[in-house]
Amino acid sequence: MDYLLLLRGINVGGNNRVPMADMRTYLSESGFEDTKSYINSGNLFFKSDLGISKINDKVSQILTNNYEFKIPFVVLSKDTFLNSLEQVPSWWGEDKTLRHNALFKLNDYDSDLDNWLTEHITDYDQIEINENVILWTSTLKINFSKSFYSKIMGTPLYKQTSARNFNTTNKLKNIFNER
Repeated sequence: MDYLLLLRGINVGGNNRVPMADMRTYLSESGFEDTKSYINSGNLFFKSDLGISKINDKVSQILTNNYEFKIPFVVLSKDTFLNSLEQVPSWWGEDKTLRHNALFKLNDYDSDLDNWLTEHITDYDQIEINENVILWTSTLKINFSKSFYSKIMGTPLYKQTSARNFNTTNKLKNIFNER
C-alpha cells in the first residue's frame, strides 16, 4: 500500500535540518519501499505492507534515533489522503488573490481543536474541517491581520497541524495518483 509521511517544522529558516535524501535512506533501511520525496519540506512517499500502527512506530523510531529535536508527523495512506481531498469545497483554491492552505492533522492532534477553531473564524476566513485535514482560505495581503489564520502561530492548532499550500497539496495528490 502507498503512504505519505508529512513532517512538521523542518528545514525552515535553516532550523531543524532534515535532508530528504537522508530520510529516504532511513525509510528504505527500515524496510519501506519505493521511497520518494517531494521538495524539501517533509513530504515523503513510500510503500509498505505493514499496518498504520506499526508504520507510525517505525517512523517515530527513525526520527528519534536520527534527530536531536522532536519532529511531529502524520502518515496517511493513499486512500485516506485522496478521500480527504474529495471533500474539497469549491471556494478552496478558486480565488488566486487569497491564501489557500491545507492543515494536515498530526498524530497528536486534539479533536477538540475543531470546535475551538470554528468559534474563532472571522469574516476573512473560510474553513472546511474533515477527519484528517483543515482546508483554509484566508486573505493573502489585504486585511490579513484581520483573519484568524494570521493569529494561529503558537497555538495548539498550529503546533498540531502541518500546513501545505494549495499548489503543494495538489502536487502531492497528483503524485499519489501517478503511483
